[in-house]
Amino acid sequence: MIARRHSVFFKLHLFFFLALLVLILLFLSALHEQERQKFHLLTHRSMELSQIVEESKARTCMDQNNELEAAGFQSIEGRTPHCEAIRLPSPLRSKLRSRNISVTIYKDDQGFIYELAGEHCTMYYRDTAEGQSYYFVWFLFFALFGGLVSMYLLLWQNLRPLKTLFEEIRRYGEGEIDINIRSKGRDEIALISNEFQSALEKQAKLKASRELFLRNMMHELKTPITKGKLIVELEEPRPNILLLGKLFSRMESLITQMAEIEKMHAFALERENAKLETLINTALKNLLISEEAVRVTGCQKMLYVDPLLFTSALQNLIDNAHRHASSLPIIIDCTDEGICVRNHGEALNRPIEEAFEAFVTEQGSGGLGLGLYIAKSVCELHDFSLNYRYDEGVHRFCIRFTQTSLSR
Repeated sequence: MIARRHSVFFKLHLFFFLALLVLILLFLSALHEQERQKFHLLTHRSMELSQIVEESKARTCMDQNNELEAAGFQSIEGRTPHCEAIRLPSPLRSKLRSRNISVTIYKDDQGFIYELAGEHCTMYYRDTAEGQSYYFVWFLFFALFGGLVSMYLLLWQNLRPLKTLFEEIRRYGEGEIDINIRSKGRDEIALISNEFQSALEKQAKLKASRELFLRNMMHELKTPITKGKLIVELEEPRPNILLLGKLFSRMESLITQMAEIEKMHAFALERENAKLETLINTALKNLLISEEAVRVTGCQKMLYVDPLLFTSALQNLIDNAHRHASSLPIIIDCTDEGICVRNHGEALNRPIEEAFEAFVTEQGSGGLGLGLYIAKSVCELHDFSLNYRYDEGVHRFCIRFTQTSLSR
């Protein structure tokens, strides 16, 4: 699995969170600046109003009202019931106190009201020139927020097929052949999915052709081998006839093991719940080994494996132990962690890494050198580990299970 911090989806979420955080900080900063500009504008309008009132004292009321209306002020009778006084910052309040007229600013649902307190009377004016510029910051914030969310959702929608692609590729790696990752999109991910699907289809055709060729070849080889063995059985025992029978048996065994290798390389595991004891008994039955030659203990565990392939792995390990044992019985013991096959015998003449390779055999063993290779390959297909240890004259081949091998 991909680490969370390396996931492209985690990076997308992180980018969106950081972008949203920056947008909120910019919005708060713009609000603070807008509030500061508003106070300056109110102070300026208050000073402008008081100046007009002072300079127009000697004029008629009509001329004074006309001048005030031209500047954007309307005379009203008094404050509205729900207005609230606005507290200006100290420097701005000092500017207003420097004039002969005391100015107080109120805010209600319709806008701003200026209270001018003179020596003999108090007058009220409403600012009719106030614009709606204060809503621009909110509009800009929601526009950018909507654009950011839309971009996030668009990227998320475009990247979602990556999860489907990953799951289908994982299924294919586990042996499932019937997968379809073809996409109708037009982006790069859809292009990769379609190209990968085309490659899988070509590979499936090549694999089918290869399997057909190998099956036909094995069938054509087995037919003369079977006839040859039958003729050998009918002949009188002679040294050459016995040797010929061994050669036919060796060829038949080689074809059988090659078929097992072909099945392994097909990556088509057909897993099902199987009892470990049943698999071991099947392997012993195939090998025609007597019950006295083997001792099995504690193998009641249920596994989720490919029965045919895993039986083949057990069969090769048991056959290897039986052929190289200096004394019987060989021991097969099981635990919750795995299964071990033990036998007494001389140490190997080569490193175990070489013994796990194909067509490598001990001199005089009579084997084909494929047994341990098949056992290790089957274990790797099941995500098991096959370990070897030689201690005090005892060979130990142990298969370690994983959590996915437990019965389902």
